[in-house]
Formats: sequence, C-alpha cells, structure tokens
Amino acid sequence: AARSALGGAEKSISEVMAAQRGLRETASATAGAPARLAASGALRDCDPKAELLSLAREFEAEFFADMRRVNVRPPTAITRVTEYVPEVVSYIEQIERNGYCYATGEGSVYFDTVAFAAKHSYGKLEPGALESLELLSEGEGALSADAPAAAADASGKRRPQDFVLWKASKAGEPAWDSPWGEGRPGWHIECSAMASDLLGNAVDINAGGIDLKFPHHENQMAQCEAHFDCEKWVNTFLHSGHLSIDGRKMSKSLKNFITVDEALLTYSPSQLRFLFLLRGFSDPMEYAPNAMASAAAMHDRFREFLTSVDIRIRETTPSPPPSAEEAAKARSTSRQAPDATQEKWGVEERALASVLAAKRLEVHAALCDSIDTPGALRALEQLLREANRYLNARTPATTNRPLILEIGRYYSRMLGVFGVTDTPDPERYSPFGVGAGVADGAAGGVDAAFAAEPLVECLAAFRDDVRQLAAGGADPQALLKLCDRLRDVELRALGVRLEDRPDLPARWAIVPAAELRVEAEAAEKAAAERGGVREAAQAKEAAVRAMRAVPAGQMFRPEHDARFGRNEPFSQWDEHGVPTHGADGTELSKGARKKAQKAYDKQNANQDS
Repeated sequence: AARSALGGAEKSISEVMAAQRGLRETASATAGAPARLAASGALRDCDPKAELLSLAREFEAEFFADMRRVNVRPPTAITRVTEYVPEVVSYIEQIERNGYCYATGEGSVYFDTVAFAAKHSYGKLEPGALESLELLSEGEGALSADAPAAAADASGKRRPQDFVLWKASKAGEPAWDSPWGEGRPGWHIECSAMASDLLGNAVDINAGGIDLKFPHHENQMAQCEAHFDCEKWVNTFLHSGHLSIDGRKMSKSLKNFITVDEALLTYSPSQLRFLFLLRGFSDPMEYAPNAMASAAAMHDRFREFLTSVDIRIRETTPSPPPSAEEAAKARSTSRQAPDATQEKWGVEERALASVLAAKRLEVHAALCDSIDTPGALRALEQLLREANRYLNARTPATTNRPLILEIGRYYSRMLGVFGVTDTPDPERYSPFGVGAGVADGAAGGVDAAFAAEPLVECLAAFRDDVRQLAAGGADPQALLKLCDRLRDVELRALGVRLEDRPDLPARWAIVPAAELRVEAEAAEKAAAERGGVREAAQAKEAAVRAMRAVPAGQMFRPEHDARFGRNEPFSQWDEHGVPTHGADGTELSKGARKKAQKAYDKQNANQDS
C-alpha cells in the first residue's frame, strides 16, 4: 500500500515506512477505514528490524544456493553484522578510548581522520582519493544522506573525510541500543569488528572488488589500526577487476547485469569458471558472447582431452609382471618372460615426459606470479597438444599407460584446483589395473558420476553383440533401431555418450546430460536440414526424369513449356517438331534454331539411352 501511494517508484525503506505511517494516520481520520484496511492487511504493523532481517536471510539463502551451483566452496565462518552489534559497539568504544573518533549531539559517532593521521598513515591505498568529495559521499551511501561530504554541518560531522562509525536512527528505521543512543553500525565498521573478532590484530590477506579499494578498505584498515593502535593490520590486499557488460561496469543501478540463473541457462558452471580463469584476477573482465564462446571452447577442449585420456586408459590392458611360475619356466627354457612392452619408455615417451615436467614448472611459476591463471592455462594447453599428438600416433596396444595416466592425473588435479569438476578423474585407475587399490563397495575417492561404469560397460558390450547378430541376418533393421534408441535416448538421458566405431568396440564417456541434450537438438536440426536437401534433390531428379520421358517431337509444344522452363510458347514447328517461329509469329533467328535443334538431338539421345 505504501509503495502504491508513492507511485510505484523505487524508494528507500525509510520512505516506504514514512508513507505507511501517513496512510495509517489518514485512515484513522476516515470513518470505517481503519477496520477495512486492517482486515485487508495493507496497513499491518511493520517491525523494520524484523522485516530487514527476513529480507536479508532470503537473499543470503539465494546467494549461497547460487554459489553451490557454480561450485564455490562454503566459507569456514559466516558473519552477519546483525549478530555482531554488541561487538561493533565495543569496538567503537575502544577506538573512542584511543582518541580516534568523536560523538555528535544527535547520537552518531564519526571517525576522526585528522587525529588518526597525526599518529598513523591514512590514505595508504589511494592517497589522491582523500580529496574526492564524490568518492567520500559514495562511500557513506545512505548513511550520509543527511550529512553530505562538504564542510562541517549541523549533524556535528567536523570535516568531509570523517566517516560514520555509528549512525543515529530516525523514527521507524532499524535501531539497536548503544551508549550514544539508538542507531546502527556504519558501513566500514562492521567488517573491522567481525574480521578482528575471528582473525585478531593482524590479517595476512584481505580481498574484494577494486571499487572497494577506496573508501571502504582504506577506512576498514584505519579503524582496525585505530582499535589496536598498530601501524599495520593488513599485509596484502587483493583487488579483483570489474566485471563489465557492453563495455560498462555490471551494476544493478545501470540494469546491465546478468544473474547466475540466466548465465546457467546457456553455459555450464565450469564454462563460467573458464571465463574467469582466462583473465588475471585483478584485470577487468567483459561478459560478452565472444568472451563466453572462447571460455566454453577452451573448457570443452580440456574436458574432451581428459575424456580421451580416460578412454585410452580404459582401452589399454596393462602388462602384469610375470608370475613366479612363468619366470621359472623362462629360466629353464632360456626363454624371455612376457615383456611389459607398454611400460618401457622409448624416444616419444621420453620427449612427452620432458614436456610434462617443463609444463608443470611453468604452471607452478604462473600461479606463484600473482595467481596468473591465464599463463597456467596456456602451459596446460601446450601439454594437451603434445599429449594428443602422442595419443593420435599410438594405438591402445602401443600406448604407454603409466605416462598417460600420470598426465591425466595432473590435469585432473589442476582442474580440481580451479574448481572445474565435470571431467573424468583418471585417479581411479592404477598402472596395474582398473580400480586397483579401491575397496569393494567403497567409493575410495571415485567420482560419483562414474559409479555406473560396470553398467555402461555391460550395455556397450550388449550393443556390440546385438549389432553383430543383426549384421548376420537376425532381423537387422529392428535390432539396429533398438540399439540406436539405447544410444540416442536411454543412455543420453543418463549422461552417457556412446559412439560406434567400425571394427572396434563402442567408445563411451560420461558427459553432463544437459550437454547431451544440446548435442541431440543440434543433431536433429542437422538431420532435418539434410532431409530438406535430400527432398530437394529427389524432387529435382523426378523433374529430370519427367522431362526425359517427353518425346523429342513433343518437347517444344505449349503443353510442355512449364516442364522445360519456357516463359513463352512457340507458334510453328517443322515436320520433326523443332520450332521455327516464336509466339508473335516471327521466324526464329539462325542461332535460336540451332539451339532448339541441339536440345532436340539431346532429348532424342536421352530417350535412346
């Protein structure tokens, strides 16, 4: 009701509650109105604090749900300023005892930047920003609406650079008790109080967006140093770059933002992660179709590589060491024991192992250099190309299984570090056999997505057998159709991609079901397009057959003009049916007669053949 009275415009909570009070007073002066409005619930009593807490918890739950969907780990500790108000008050009291803040007559408390700068360094992060009235006002937000960042004012604020620690609340606004009167914490103080409570008087790393550098992080740091009366509270700040859309910083106020829900309609969580991995954490980043296409393509290359490694390991039968009986027999007959040819390194294996060692060092160096994830991805992609070159040149029987397994393990481990979890994990294999070292019935670290491996192997073998029977004459069309349905429908729904290979067992891979649905839709579209082309070709072929069926002596008659694509009929013909005059009775030119005779002869030849 209050928002309706305000004309539906975007208004602050304070303005909405003030409008509600006005409506209540108006209703009280109108006969019968209070009862009707009370019954409707439009003017129910509103507890600002309870309403804001409820709203905050609603958005908090939505935020954490989104973080789970994009595979962001939950924090070790969750702090809410509404649960820390007593600690905030105590924190401000200590700053007050240290002489770095002052209270005003209206019940607010401001940080005294001059007193602090006399003993400490203020403006460490952005020294030039201290004179920016725009940034100072923006930093205070709604808390400074009645105390603009100008000179001293009626609120008791002494100078523009001073910022609020405790803000006196107006009637109807959320409020908590304090020694200075009812009010609420300032924007910066909540972070200082909560971080100090959990981390103490020194912090190694403090992170946030680049837009928080000044004034938020500057003031947060100043408050902590004022509270502990120390020279350095934070060792390192990490500031992430802005996320932009259409060249502008993504912002709710600009209405140029995209939600996690909207992004996940088109891209997977891991593809979104690659968008961030392809930029340095401190660099600005653009969310745009081209950027997302590049990120998705790199993600798909990495996952396809690990899928190929997974399949090759699965196809490769490791050479077991000879048994004691085999070794004894070999000695007694002067015959060599079975040779573990797949494990012996040749020139190609030594070269690939050198690339693996070099790229490992490059990835480590990149991540140690200000978390250079783009550099790390470049090194991983170079390793990918070399490993693919090796795999493409080798059959399963000649592939060095332990070396490929080690590359797969390394890739999987690094992608896990980056939070990319939708790829096969070769760690579940050992050099001596699939599943070695994993207790029966235990997960043993095996990805849950691969728990159905025995079923998939069974289904793949079933399809191979059925296809073999069908090829031998056992109602082939029905059996092949059944096999194709298993491949294209049932298994796709379970997230299994199955590929037929001539003269080889079927190849399978675990893939997100959503991606397989996209593939199926693309395949259907391509099939429909092929069907359209086929129909057009068939129609063209039928038209050619119909033309060839017309006797040569009849082909220039008016009834066949449309079939042969003529716009105007002929009016006279010779004894063979070749035209001599056009539609207006004019005799055809020598060239036109020659062309008609050539067509006549060709038609005769087609019919003879």
